[in-house]
Amino acid sequence: MEIAKAELSFLNQLTSEIIILDENLKIVWLNYSALNKGWIIDNKKSLITDQLSEVTNASLVGLFKNAIRKNLSQTKRDFELINSKLEKREIDVTVRWSNSYECLIVEILCVDNLNKMVDSSKSFSIQKIAANLARTLAHEVKNPLSGIKGSAQILRKKLKDDFSSKFLKIIIDETDRLNSIVTKILTPPSKPNLAPFNIHSALEKVYALADADKNEKIKLIRDYDPSIPEINGDENLFVQAILNIVKNAQQAIENTKDPSITIKSRIQFGKPINGTTYPTICSIEIKDNGPGIPNELHDQVFFPMVSVKENGSGLGLTIAQDIIRIHGGGIVFSSDPGNTVFSIQIPIKADNKESQIA
Repeated sequence: MEIAKAELSFLNQLTSEIIILDENLKIVWLNYSALNKGWIIDNKKSLITDQLSEVTNASLVGLFKNAIRKNLSQTKRDFELINSKLEKREIDVTVRWSNSYECLIVEILCVDNLNKMVDSSKSFSIQKIAANLARTLAHEVKNPLSGIKGSAQILRKKLKDDFSSKFLKIIIDETDRLNSIVTKILTPPSKPNLAPFNIHSALEKVYALADADKNEKIKLIRDYDPSIPEINGDENLFVQAILNIVKNAQQAIENTKDPSITIKSRIQFGKPINGTTYPTICSIEIKDNGPGIPNELHDQVFFPMVSVKENGSGLGLTIAQDIIRIHGGGIVFSSDPGNTVFSIQIPIKADNKESQIA
């Protein structure tokens, strides 16, 4: 059996798992998504049945053999696949025998991924609505702030006593602070200067800046995947986005025993970003062992003006998210006491090297 490299390249772009079997149900090729999900080509487990449980084999072997015998395409939906390690997941599986290449093509679509896509799309829409609302409110607030500051400055010139001067200064200073926050909300992210760059160059700049500014007790850990290819983007904006998240983590763990932050980079496959699933992505994780984000704020952490810090503006994560989104990426997080992880996810092109047919 021979399949052209161009056709294999196309199959490697799919987010669904593609498994190619011969007529004896021996695995002869896997696309990137299948490899990422744990399927292997191994002399000891060369048959697909060796990688599945007895319960799954009882249901699927008949489907495989029927497709081969009758030369047809068949689909099982919402099927519970159990592998040889007894790990379960819900899938849609389609099988088709190809006379041209004398092989059985198996396509597996994980239903869990579809649910994640829906959740990702829903979260993205809600956050966009909230951001637009915040910008509308900020625009309405900006003009009254100018009036308040102007009036306070006029009174300051006429009222020279210490008592009046003290409180008028507070009014002017706080008006300036609010105006600065409103300006940040209304100012869109800088237009990116797109160029290929090494993501670890950006991470090293973040590390240097964070290390210079950190509490001596905080331990900064780097865990990089050197195989990640160059990303097309604006390195300076990436540094700003990642640094915002790292600074938030530093502030969150100031009172934590043995505080630590880990900056980690990895390649991931078949992950949804803002409602769209991409074959290959670069994932940058910032993990801290602080107290975590309160549950009641989990749906609001990227909204402007939301902060767990007493004097925080709540704009660091909003700005970071805007920067990542103009690069076609997204930010997700999980948070429990002792383990908070923010993950920046950026789509990247698949590796030029293609898997070879066994």
